[in-house]
Parts: sequence; C-alpha cells; structure tokens
Amino acid sequence: LMAGIIQTTFDTTANKDLLKRGSLRTIFDTTVRKAQTYSSGMYNMLTTKDEYERDQRMAGLDSAQELAEGQNIPVQTPVLGTSKTYTQRQFGTGFRMTFRMDFFNKYSLWSRWAKDLGKVMTEAKDIELNVLWNNPTSTTLTCGVGFDSLALASDSHTGLKPGTTDDNYDNYLNSGLSYTSLESARYYYKTLIDDMGQLMGAIPDTLYYEPTQHFTVIELLGSEGKPHEFSNTKSALGEMSIKPYENPRLTSTTAWGLLAKGDDNFDVNCFTAMEPRMFTKDAPDNTQDRICTALQMFTYGWGDSRCVYVGKA
Repeated sequence: LMAGIIQTTFDTTANKDLLKRGSLRTIFDTTVRKAQTYSSGMYNMLTTKDEYERDQRMAGLDSAQELAEGQNIPVQTPVLGTSKTYTQRQFGTGFRMTFRMDFFNKYSLWSRWAKDLGKVMTEAKDIELNVLWNNPTSTTLTCGVGFDSLALASDSHTGLKPGTTDDNYDNYLNSGLSYTSLESARYYYKTLIDDMGQLMGAIPDTLYYEPTQHFTVIELLGSEGKPHEFSNTKSALGEMSIKPYENPRLTSTTAWGLLAKGDDNFDVNCFTAMEPRMFTKDAPDNTQDRICTALQMFTYGWGDSRCVYVGKA
C-alpha cells in the first residue's frame, strides 16, 4: 500500500498549482470526512492485552429426574466440548512525502493526510469485520469456524448432550425478509435450546439489513396491521421491541438477520489489542523525506451462534 511517494510532481498540471501561493481557493477532497463504521452493533467489542484469547465450550447439568423411594440421587458431570482460539491479526498502511513537497506546499498536506490515515485505519477495521456478515455460511474465512466446526449460519449446528440430537439447532432460514420470515425468526428464538436441549429464553432485539430493504423494514416493524394485507389482522411484530440496524457494508441487497445482541450468550466477538497507532519517522536514507505509518491489531470470530439468526445471506 506504500507503492508511491508523494512528490511535487503529483500535480499533473503544467504550472503545479499546489505549490503557488494563492493559486487555489481550496483543495476539494471527498475522502476528508468522518470515518463510517457499521459493525459495532453486530459484535461484542472487547479489548485484550494478550496475543491469543481462548474460549472453552462446556455444557452444565442436564434435567433432574423422578426418583423411586430409596433410589440413589444420580450425580452428573459437565460435558466438555472443543475450544475456540482468537489470534490477533495486524493491519497497517501509510504514506511517504518528499522533503521538497512538504517544504514548498502551502496547504498543510502532511497534516491532512496524517489525519486521513486515521480515518482509513478505522474504516479498514470496519470493512474487515463485515467480511463475516457478508459470508455467514462460509467455513473458509480467515476468522475460522465456531465450536462445532460449522459456519456462523448453518442448518445443522450441534449441541453437547451425549447420545441425542435433541440439542441440534438450525439458525439459517435462507429466505427473504417478510412478515412470514420474521414469524419464523421469532419461533426460532422462543424455542431456542442450550447444549443440553433445554429452553434458553433468548430475546431477539436487533434486525440487521442492507439499505435496499429499509422501507420494507419500517413497514414491517411500524405497521399496526399485518402489512401488505387488506384485513383487520393486527401485526404482532410490535410486541417484539426490535431495533432496526441498517448496515450499508452488507454486499447482498437481500441480506438480513435477527440478533439477540443483548443476551449474555451472544457470542460474536471482536478482540482489539491495539487501536490504530500512528508512527512518524525520517526516511531510512539521505533524502530527508518523512514517512507516516499506522498499525492496529484485532481479531474476530464466534464460538456459539445460537443468538444469531441469519434470514438471508
């Protein structure tokens, strides 16, 4: 990303207007703006001081059972599953400016691009964190897979209860956003089970979606009656207290899902070891050029995806 050096010749006009005092009223640059981020509402944003974070999957006790008089009370032991390791990754970029360019330009371009570098780093993280949500059915992403070696969204997630499949769950609908699909999402959460097949009581609170579907979302969540019907049927979606979360970094125009973001078992995580940090130094030669670089370290992924319901990838 540091293929070029910013020199006085970067202005291709014959008179090099950037170097002439008073020749320009302003420099119009649309990239000078606030950083746009959209991933924080879809992750647990966590900090760490360690290069590795490891989570262990475990299932606690199963249900109690009826006992005959004099029968020994059975003693259970927890069931251990696989672990999930989050390994820090680092991302960086920068720029180099010649001494001549910095000396003669009258527009504080060094400060301008140093500030822009901070914005680029913030958005680079946001873009990377959305890779997962743009590929929720993939098992080949750099962030890896969950505890059960499956994708974030899968029809065949497995639990830990020995000798049964009663604790398996399906958190991928693969259907467009509609009243009927939200009914399916509500039923999923209302009947959601833990690793021993017992009800969890998770409550969905966040509906994420790509901007193409914004008006559909508003209609679905805001209608007193059942939307798109000529009837007196009242909409039941109002009782769910769902917050719409519009995410323009989603690449599919039909992408949507329902998260139980506020549940303690929501397990889609971003671990940040170092926020973007900027380094300025002289070039390692005799040019007197200056170099500005930025570096950050974070990682992300998930272990258990029960509190994620992907309607459409």
